Amino acid sequence: MCDVMVLHAALAGPLDADRDAALLERLPYAYRLELERRDAGARSASLQALRLLAEGVLRLRGTALDVSQLRFPGGGKPSLDGGPCFSISHSATRVAVAVSNQCDLGVDLEDLGAHGRDQVALERWTAIEATLKAVGAGLRQSREVSVSPDLATAEIAGVRVYTQPLLLAPGCVATLATREPVGRVVVEERG
Repeated sequence: MCDVMVLHAALAGPLDADRDAALLERLPYAYRLELERRDAGARSASLQALRLLAEGVLRLRGTALDVSQLRFPGGGKPSLDGGPCFSISHSATRVAVAVSNQCDLGVDLEDLGAHGRDQVALERWTAIEATLKAVGAGLRQSREVSVSPDLATAEIAGVRVYTQPLLLAPGCVATLATREPVGRVVVEERG
C-alpha cells in the first residue's frame, strides 16, 4: 500500500515576476521554452504547480526540489530523477499536485461544468485522465481505458489502476489514480 500527499490551491493571478523568472531559469531548457510560449495564465498555473511540487518534495523527503532534475519527455510522463513520483493537474480555477514515495500515480481535476459535462460525466472523465497519467499514457489512448461502474478501478492495456475521488473545493471534480492500493491520502489546501 502506498501513501499519497495531494496539495491544491486556487490559481493565483500572475505571481512575482522576478520569482517566476528565477524558477523558469532553473527549469530544463526545452520545458522552459515550452512554458515561455504559453499564454501568461497557463504559464502561471504551471509555475504555481511546480511550487506546490517543491513543497510536496520538501515535506516528503526533507530536501529542496532541484527543478533542473525534472524530466519532461515529449509526449511522456514528467518525472523527477530519484523520485518521488508526482502528477500535476490544473483547471481554469485550481491547481493540484499528488506526490508519493511509493507508487506511480496520476491526478486530474476539472471545474464542474467544464467541457459541457455534468458531474457524473466529469467524475468518469477525471478517472480516465488520472488513469492515463498514472500509467504514462497520452490522451489519445483515453478510449482504451475501462473504468469500473463504481469508479473504484480502471484498466488500460492489462494494467489495473485504483481510482478514488478527491474532495478539493466546491465546483471542482478531482480523481486520484494509483498503480497500487492506497493506504493513506493526505489532502491539503495551500494558500
